[in-house]
Amino acid sequence: MNQPLAETIFWIAAIACVIAEAAILRSTFAAQQGNRSELVPASSRSGELAWAIIPALALCAVLVATWQRIEARQSHMQMMDHSSMRHSMQMPSVPPAAPSS
Repeated sequence: MNQPLAETIFWIAAIACVIAEAAILRSTFAAQQGNRSELVPASSRSGELAWAIIPALALCAVLVATWQRIEARQSHMQMMDHSSMRHSMQMPSVPPAAPSS
C-alpha cells in the first residue's frame, strides 16, 4: 500500500472514531440528565463514565501507535530509496560459471 493511501485511510478512520466517541460521551451525559425511575435499576454515574472514557483513551493509544508506525514506515521507505544515488564506479560483473562434467 502506498503512503498517501495509508495516511488517507488512517485519517478517515480516526475522524470516524472521534465522531463515534463524541456520540458515546454525549449519550452518556444525556442519559444521566434524564428522568430515572426508582423501579428500574441504574448503574452509578462513575461506572458509566468509566465505561465511556476508558475505551476512548484506549482508542487514542491505538491511533497514536498506528500513526507512529505509518510515519516510521515512511521514513524507512525514504531511507531505503537508492534511486537517486549515482554510482561513480561500475560494479564488477561476475563471469559465468564453467560447466562441470
